[in-house]
Amino acid sequence: MSTEKARRHRYWGYTTRIAESVTAALQAPYEEGYDLILGTSDRGDPVPSSLPAFHHALIVFGGLAGLEDILDSDESSLKDPRQLFHHYLNLCPSQGTRTIRTEEAVLIALATLSPLLGR
Repeated sequence: MSTEKARRHRYWGYTTRIAESVTAALQAPYEEGYDLILGTSDRGDPVPSSLPAFHHALIVFGGLAGLEDILDSDESSLKDPRQLFHHYLNLCPSQGTRTIRTEEAVLIALATLSPLLGR
């Protein structure tokens, strides 16, 4: 196996995109859709010990007031973010601040979930 090909197989990486609404964010750019959708919130559940196998995962981060506030302005009639995700997780329990900046939340999420997502 070439070094270049080996490098591509070791790095699974991530991409980001901005969506106009939660409903739009959940629309996968893949024909088969997302098979693992994770919402993040300080109101979420503890991180489980395992996650199901997946091909395409989506991690959704809220704004300053969280995903609950975002749903209020979404075209969906849902009010409980737990209904949108396979798992609604608190990735930083006892965070000690009211909010976590998105650029910090991405790193926290990847560090916390990496052992579960890489299986």
